[in-house]
Amino acid sequence: MRRNILTIIIMAMCLINIVLSSILIFVMVPTANKTIKLIDKVAQIIDLELESPDSSIENIGVSDIETYLINERLTCLLAKSDEEDHYAVFYLSLSLNKTHSDYAKLQPLIGNYENNIKEIVSDEFGKYTIDEARANKDKIREQVTIRIQELFKSDFIINVSFGNILYD
Repeated sequence: MRRNILTIIIMAMCLINIVLSSILIFVMVPTANKTIKLIDKVAQIIDLELESPDSSIENIGVSDIETYLINERLTCLLAKSDEEDHYAVFYLSLSLNKTHSDYAKLQPLIGNYENNIKEIVSDEFGKYTIDEARANKDKIREQVTIRIQELFKSDFIINVSFGNILYD
């Protein structure tokens, strides 16, 4: 008789557990879905804010971009990966936003700061070995652009290009 009562109590506890678990699922799942949707919306807003400056660069028309070419070829010593010295040789050009408010004031000064710009480019290339420089050309371009913008304290220079780049 005691075994039957114990079995009935265990069965009742299992049924209560199943009922409470199902109630918990039906209460928690909609709340969890709402939380997930909220997190997705916040993530989308953050992504939009991060992409906002890039989209303004993309909205600049080709006719509003001036290219400033540094006439001499630059030769940059790369970091050592073996016993030989390796170099990157290329032409450097800057893309300037002609519609930027600082353009008229700062564009004539670029010629005066060519040596500083060359030094920035040389420093950035000097951080990489020959293989890393080949693989990270875009990263180098971004860092050079940021440092040149810091030099002029303006973002009227929107891009840097390395033309006819050769690695030795």
